[in-house]
Amino acid sequence: MCETGREKALLEVLRRGLELHGQKQTEAQLGDRSAYLGMSDIARYADCPRAAVAGKLAEADTTVERLLTLQRGHWFEDGIAGSLAAAGLSFMRQVEISDSYAGVPIRAHLDLALVWEKPKPAVRVLEIKSMETLPKEPYEAHERQVMGQVAMLDELWDAPRFTLRREDGSIAHEKVGFPELCRRELGLNLPDNPEKVSIEGWLLCVSMRYARAFGPYLWDAHALERLREQAHEYWALLSGVKEGRAALSDIPHATGFHPLCTSCQFNGDCPKFPQGASQPQWEPALDKLENLKERRSELDGEIKELEAVLKVAHQLAGTQDWINTGGHRFRVSEIAGRSVLNRDTLKEELAAIFYSEHMDDIDVDALLARHERAGAPSSRLTVNAIN
Repeated sequence: MCETGREKALLEVLRRGLELHGQKQTEAQLGDRSAYLGMSDIARYADCPRAAVAGKLAEADTTVERLLTLQRGHWFEDGIAGSLAAAGLSFMRQVEISDSYAGVPIRAHLDLALVWEKPKPAVRVLEIKSMETLPKEPYEAHERQVMGQVAMLDELWDAPRFTLRREDGSIAHEKVGFPELCRRELGLNLPDNPEKVSIEGWLLCVSMRYARAFGPYLWDAHALERLREQAHEYWALLSGVKEGRAALSDIPHATGFHPLCTSCQFNGDCPKFPQGASQPQWEPALDKLENLKERRSELDGEIKELEAVLKVAHQLAGTQDWINTGGHRFRVSEIAGRSVLNRDTLKEELAAIFYSEHMDDIDVDALLARHERAGAPSSRLTVNAIN
């Protein structure tokens, strides 16, 4: 559908408003992000140093799609904070933890820190991630981020490294220990020793329709050390590119499959994708293929919803027979689950049998491998958007 001039003007007003609002919000809560390494930066570096360095150097993407994605995270966070407040829980938002290692400034910002005193003093760090589709397993970068937050909270517990800002960015409490921050802001008294406090980190992934929690993530004795070392490496590479001593192409990039490479803002000239011949005549076909896949995804969703409705209708009818609708008939029947051979338990059982029969020189792994059959090789078309 073509947009008219007035429609375009309205969308431009929205885009500009989102841009200004985002800038104001970032400045108020996170300050000058070029002056330090945040926990999400360091987690991204562990995934792909090149993308992390490029992200620190690039101008912000101000398309309405990108701005809406960023704002969606803030809106979800506001909604979740409102629900926790309605439930009567005590929490703080965007608690800042400052650290420094070998001259590298590091900061963590806790989306939400829930705190209570009884029955046992406890802190729950919630890192909120807004997504189009929820993953079955959490992304490693998100796990590293929340583990780093828990490590900094635990290690720097009573040190004057915690700052809390008001919504407008003004300082509410600056450079105090976490127990002191809780006493001042929430009126709660926590022990000076973090070992007497239950501290957990959680990932809360939310989409427009669903939510999924991953955790708990606990204190790891080596997490802060690893984090600081990665921050030091990252800062050195970043400084090298900034000062002209290195080029972005010199920075290592992610290897192998990574789910975020497709959406990476800097994949246009990434060495991970060796460039072959230019054949722009195929661009319309790839556009069409992409559109068809999007339609298939939408149709799959509609089909699942309609099937669920019809299953409930059949259940409510209280019959095992077919229901006749005139031109069609339908019913719901139970289907046995798919049988899957559990290779691990079979291996254990075979090993136990061979041992009892004094045949434990038989290599069970090799035996199983001799009876495995690989399917015929096939070709797979992979299409990535160039950002």
